[in-house]
Amino acid sequence: MFKRRKLGSTYIRSPAQNVQTAMAGNVSKVLFTIFICIAYLVILYILTGIVRFLCTEFGSMDPNTTVLALYNTAYCLPLKVGGIVFIIFYVFRDKMSNR
Repeated sequence: MFKRRKLGSTYIRSPAQNVQTAMAGNVSKVLFTIFICIAYLVILYILTGIVRFLCTEFGSMDPNTTVLALYNTAYCLPLKVGGIVFIIFYVFRDKMSNR
């Protein structure tokens, strides 16, 4: 066990306690980021389904086009990557600004 050094009336935390606090915060942020990214991709899939429905009913899109085929096109890729990058920066932004 580490011994605490005394500076006047306050104590300094041991390095193990600092690592424990940092790991607890980062693990929760990583888990939260994964959960929010999955939720974002599900919402994007639902919106792609709505776009497909509107395009087949009111536009000139082929009715045999599936939502999954439309979701995996090159048009949807920037939305996926951009949204995930935005979510990662949003969750970890306070850690970056405290340096």
